[in-house]
Amino acid sequence: MTWTPLFERLPALYRTRDTDPAGAGQFEAFIGLMDEILQGIDADIDQLYHDQFIETCADWMVPYIGDLLGVTPLKGDPFTIRADTARTVALRRRRGTLGAMESLAFNLTGWAAHAVELRERLVWTQHLNHQRPDRGGIPPLALPHHIADPVRHGTVTLRDPGVLSFLGSAFDGFARTADLKPTRGIHARPNLPNMALFLWRLRDFLVPVTRPVHVETVAQTTPGPGDAPFAARYVVEPLGRPLRLFNTFRYDPGAEPPDFSVPDRTPGPMPAARLQDGPPTGNAAEYVAVDIFDGSRPDDPGDAAVGLTLHLPASAFAGTAWTTRGANLCAWEQGLATPLREREIVIDPVRGRVLLGIADDTTEGAALRNRLRISFAYAAPGPVGAHPVARSFPDTIWPDLGTPEVIAVTAHPGGTGLRAALSGLATAGPPRIIEITDSMTHRVNLAAVDDIVDEDGPTLTLARPFWIRARTGQRPVIEFRQPLRMRPADPADQGLVRALDIRIDGAVLTLRNAPVAEAIVARAAVNALAFHGVTLDPGGHLVLDGTADGTRAAPQPALHLAPDLGFAVAADLEAFEELPEVTLVRSVAGPIAMGPRYRLTLKDSIVDGGTGRAIAATQDPDTGFGPILAIDGATILGPVRVRAASGQGGLFRDRLEVRDHQSGCLSYGYFSGDMDRLPPHFACVFGSRTALAFTSITHHQPGYCQLHRIRTARQVLEDGPGADEIGAYGFLLNTHKWKNLNIRLREFTPVGVRPILATVT
Repeated sequence: MTWTPLFERLPALYRTRDTDPAGAGQFEAFIGLMDEILQGIDADIDQLYHDQFIETCADWMVPYIGDLLGVTPLKGDPFTIRADTARTVALRRRRGTLGAMESLAFNLTGWAAHAVELRERLVWTQHLNHQRPDRGGIPPLALPHHIADPVRHGTVTLRDPGVLSFLGSAFDGFARTADLKPTRGIHARPNLPNMALFLWRLRDFLVPVTRPVHVETVAQTTPGPGDAPFAARYVVEPLGRPLRLFNTFRYDPGAEPPDFSVPDRTPGPMPAARLQDGPPTGNAAEYVAVDIFDGSRPDDPGDAAVGLTLHLPASAFAGTAWTTRGANLCAWEQGLATPLREREIVIDPVRGRVLLGIADDTTEGAALRNRLRISFAYAAPGPVGAHPVARSFPDTIWPDLGTPEVIAVTAHPGGTGLRAALSGLATAGPPRIIEITDSMTHRVNLAAVDDIVDEDGPTLTLARPFWIRARTGQRPVIEFRQPLRMRPADPADQGLVRALDIRIDGAVLTLRNAPVAEAIVARAAVNALAFHGVTLDPGGHLVLDGTADGTRAAPQPALHLAPDLGFAVAADLEAFEELPEVTLVRSVAGPIAMGPRYRLTLKDSIVDGGTGRAIAATQDPDTGFGPILAIDGATILGPVRVRAASGQGGLFRDRLEVRDHQSGCLSYGYFSGDMDRLPPHFACVFGSRTALAFTSITHHQPGYCQLHRIRTARQVLEDGPGADEIGAYGFLLNTHKWKNLNIRLREFTPVGVRPILATVT
């Protein structure tokens, strides 16, 4: 029900009198005080009705509704606890079935899950009087044959890589001898009483309609009949970096009957062998799609999209049919062992490379270079950094500065570009919101922006604040040609300086063709600079340089903010009285260097210093001290030297040195134990006595900064804030999810069956 304000219900006579210039709005403000009380009563009565239903009740009501059903109370993410209670009756009806186990795991964790009776994977000798030829077949496998069905006898077929790609995975269909070694709760060893629940802890993210990087289009030497005369080489990732391609998670837990998880719809790495169109056990349609689009841009893929979609322009490819296959393209300059066919797409899901077989470079090659678009899925432990996620924004972050001006930005033809949207900020006016509506790469030459001044480089002159944000579900890349620098139009105008709160949401920020030593943000003479869900390109990604495993790129500095705030005139520095505050919320950044005048706040964020310092001073980083640091969940790779530090949940892999070690407090954190200089601390874990391991510390890898569940000590996983893990991903409450799942499995598993949790990612 929509609430009508009490003032609007009054007769027009009284509302008209309230417009008298002598006291305009006074009566409305007085009535508004009473209106707040009435609105509160109305909202409370409305909530009483909603509290009767598990779908709409308040979070504190969930355990009370669960108590009516006899549900064991759990702690953790409110959404998962609500889902667990809502599905209690349905799961009790199917107690002990594989579908119930998968639905239970999804409700409690949000992770993809696949339940397997390991007893069914054991080899056994069939009785001659009771043969079961339906269980398996005569090798090679007789078709039709489900890829996950066990093979009871015979030898493993080596003729079909599509089948072999699942060997040792959650969908391994080959029968095994009993494995009597201890399970330790991590290995799905086939045995009589075991039920394995395979879990995909990484989350898949689908980037809609972006532009891949064109490497080159080369003529094929002596192509045979049906072979492609030209090969167009593309890198999927918009910055041209290796990226492991994942499939999307497509599972309906509410389907009746239960929709069991299937091999080709889990959020796991794409197996190259399954991308084949030819072999019977290839299933390319569940991984790759080709969209022929007309118009200026293709439509974004829907919720049921596969992991990789190539959008080809209809002007050159209307009516064409394409085939796909997977291959290793690490040395695509040397060609393929199996020649590239015309109208064939070869995909390397390990490195994120795509090869297209085309007829000519003049028409088709040019069309691809200008208009080829791609949608792809990758994986990460959670929404830390720039990801295509749903976003909700406040109406404004400047409540006292009036209605902001909103400018929609797109890199597609015919739209407003980011450079134009950044122009005019030196002119006084309302705050500006720049909303990027796509996931394309936006290249910005700051020297070409209007009202730029040159103070040690092109600098944005600001007479009003601005906010750059990505539209919900998008992941744009902003590629600056020069480091981002900002200063007020008049440093002596304290009202203006205090209003300069700058914010960036949901974008990847990087530098193009700039020296690695330059930082992405080199000046922030503003009141506050906030990054929410942003990736300040940290470098450190994998470089394919011909070596067996590649090498790690050098780190890319994220911020380098000098103590003098970059002012060339001493009077401007003296007039600037603010202490700039830089905030990173669920963001990823490279090395940060700041003067002691700044305040740095990290919330659920990652700072990757690579082989150098993660946070330090701009001048004399080895002996000086950087900003005042506040932490609420962070993973920091590299030594840290700061002026003061406080907060909770900080994971400092390397040495932490705090100048003012007599004030502040760090609690529920992890320290290296390597000659740290710490402020007062409480309930912390030290690396000299506990093990710490990450799945990966290479940026752009799927498990980047994910705590390794087996090789990391229990204290790191359980002694963080809220009795969960320490670091940037503590807000996901993964430890609570793991414990809650174990509790429910003990309640729902039949007697005599020992459940095993096995992590896939």
